[in-house]
Amino acid sequence: MTRIIYPAKFRRLISVLISILSVLGGSLSFSTAQAENYADWKVRQEQHDARLKQQQSTQQMNPSNHYLSKPTLSTVSNADKIRLNSATAEQLQQLHGIGQKKAEAIIEYRNTHGKFKRIEDIQLVKGIGPALFAKNQARLAL
Repeated sequence: MTRIIYPAKFRRLISVLISILSVLGGSLSFSTAQAENYADWKVRQEQHDARLKQQQSTQQMNPSNHYLSKPTLSTVSNADKIRLNSATAEQLQQLHGIGQKKAEAIIEYRNTHGKFKRIEDIQLVKGIGPALFAKNQARLAL
């Protein structure tokens, strides 16, 4: 029997191919394991959701029990609201996006056109648009 001696380049190529095949084989089993883990997780999540739905029908749902819950929003009390028809420039500057110039423009508009009839009327003041109104709407009062 004759023994074949392969050149160094060929041995290196075979070594690389064996490495690639072993990596592919390992990654295939890894992805199968991931799929099984995902399937198990999905079953557990669906069971958890069913329990939450059942609890919700009997009592108020606790947002901390569910991963899709929305954070609770803080409400602004009437004492914290800025009254458009009587606020000073300093008080108006407490609103988001309202500086000295816009506060003065609001007061000038109020003096020229009379009291605001609706809080939405603040958008009639130059420099105050729908976006700025939307950010401050919860803090505004007449």
